[in-house]
Amino acid sequence: MRKLLLLVIPLSTMLASFNIVASVEKISEDLNHKAEVEQVFHSYMKKYNHFINHQELKQSPVLYAEQVMLITNSSKPATLTPAIMNKGVTDFLTALKAKGVKRVAWEKVDIQLLASNIALASNVAVRYLANGEVYDRAGATYFLNKSPKGWEISAFALHAPENVVNFLPKG
Repeated sequence: MRKLLLLVIPLSTMLASFNIVASVEKISEDLNHKAEVEQVFHSYMKKYNHFINHQELKQSPVLYAEQVMLITNSSKPATLTPAIMNKGVTDFLTALKAKGVKRVAWEKVDIQLLASNIALASNVAVRYLANGEVYDRAGATYFLNKSPKGWEISAFALHAPENVVNFLPKG
């Protein structure tokens, strides 16, 4: 029995160590994925502000998947191609600029990883006039997937800013 204990105790300690290492690696991987998704939204806002200031929609980085689902409260869900999506973004930003919007910024970006290649983000954007006053705020919730090209928005829903999803920390 003593020999068995001498074998079991080091073995159980070693297994516990492997579990801790695996947990740390998972946390590190999740943080890396979350940072990559945050970068998508940083690029998103940079691209939108570039258009507002220069009337040019940069094609890189690509933010959207080849087919994007758009859901709004004013129309039925629609699947958009890149060309239709780009035209919609251009028209939308041109209309904002015509209303005096000079800058757009994220007030909130909240991300929840659902898997190593799927994320959900719920954000609030604030649109500012030239004098710094808030023109309006808008909410949107996004599904993102990680493709071989990186993280891409595959679906999004536009909604009121007070309806964004607040993800609770795990614990």
